[in-house]
Amino acid sequence: MELKDYQKHCINEVKVYLERLAKSKAKYDRDVAEDPDDAFNFPQQAWEKAKGGTTFQGAIHHDKKNGLSEPLPNFCIKVPTGGGKTLLATHAIGLINRHYLKRQTGLVLWIVPTNQIYRQTLKALRTREHPYRQVLDLNSGGRTKIVEKTERFTPSDIQESLVVLLLMLPSANRQNKETLKIFQDHAGFDQFFPPDDRLPDHQELLGQFPNLNCFSEQHSFFGNRLKPRWATPSASFSPLS
Repeated sequence: MELKDYQKHCINEVKVYLERLAKSKAKYDRDVAEDPDDAFNFPQQAWEKAKGGTTFQGAIHHDKKNGLSEPLPNFCIKVPTGGGKTLLATHAIGLINRHYLKRQTGLVLWIVPTNQIYRQTLKALRTREHPYRQVLDLNSGGRTKIVEKTERFTPSDIQESLVVLLLMLPSANRQNKETLKIFQDHAGFDQFFPPDDRLPDHQELLGQFPNLNCFSEQHSFFGNRLKPRWATPSASFSPLS
């Protein structure tokens, strides 16, 4: 599908920011490895540097943090109705993987607002001849896997493919554990966590990601054991990254 001029311009703006973001993140990783106190807001630094050579000079950067209180890069693409938001999203995924994450595989959480848009998007992404799917396949080397929340996927799927998990907005709402519907009653993420009887592995994973929910307290007789069903989604959670 031929991109319109404004769509090409939008994609180029995203590319400029992601290239700056990759450089800032590399410096952030080096500094934190030497001294954790040297951590800085690398997404904001990248944003400020990218603004100098682009047309989003008046755009405001909004700070966000992940579940571990680490800087979380984020940006929005604003286009008018009928402007090709879904097509731009497929291109943005490729740009993020290529320029920032430096890979072709991983997990993408794709959230849509209504059931009608959900069905339309799901059909388009699962149709290999559709331009949306073709863009994803081009960026993943033909290794694209489209899944719904009731379908299982494994760590191997994420390592070997570009897994796109499609959700409706209500399913992604998190007010409390009872309303976190993405994980409710499916228990399809067990393979991302150690077996129940390997408590040292639970402790090791919890040491890396202390915001994960547990069945027990740290100093209880059996020690902490993670809850696979209620694991806290996080952009820095390596088993899902």
